[in-house]
Amino acid sequence: MTNLPTSLHDDDHDDHDHYLVPFLLIFTFAIIEAIGSWYTGSLALLSDAGHMFTDVAALGLAWLAAILAKNPHVARHKSGISYAELAVSIINALTMLAVIVYVLLEAIHRFKHPQPVQGLGLIIIATLGLIVNLIVAKQLHHQTLHHGESLNNKAAFLHVMGDLLGSVTAVAAGLVIYLTGWMPIDPILSLFISVLLLVFTLNLMGDIGKTLRTSRRI
Repeated sequence: MTNLPTSLHDDDHDDHDHYLVPFLLIFTFAIIEAIGSWYTGSLALLSDAGHMFTDVAALGLAWLAAILAKNPHVARHKSGISYAELAVSIINALTMLAVIVYVLLEAIHRFKHPQPVQGLGLIIIATLGLIVNLIVAKQLHHQTLHHGESLNNKAAFLHVMGDLLGSVTAVAAGLVIYLTGWMPIDPILSLFISVLLLVFTLNLMGDIGKTLRTSRRI
């Protein structure tokens, strides 16, 4: 869960660049998965891409928080969080809600009108996504051991672990389609991934609400 109010103050070490490589890896592959979902016709892959974009936001916020924590002159909400972080968080939450609604409506449509999905292509792309998430999870874990645990690291790591499950689910959908040709598994598992996405989004919205209600002085 991305803990907005305290993320700025718990990561007090100077090295914020360790978020950069995971951010770039996840961001790049989220785009690849989005394109791959169009190529394969897989709704599960699109859902997983949406989940990866929440990882991008979590890592980006952690990176931004680590940078802004060293700038005492940046404009902040009375809770202590910068307005830049708060704005990015709100945009992220609204965007993810839009993705969830789209996937839900598309899943209902596909239950009524099944569409072909390229099982082998789905397996390949989702497996690559799984590898990327394993690399990022390993790096974040290494940084936690090296620099000490912070809420930034914890939030980013939890997001990536959630996306690992999403990638495994997308691989499973590809295997079922490739081996059996049963297309309904794609919208079924896309809904499962969307539930994961909704949990993270609601947690983020809860943190935003808690931040806006905070009256602590800086």
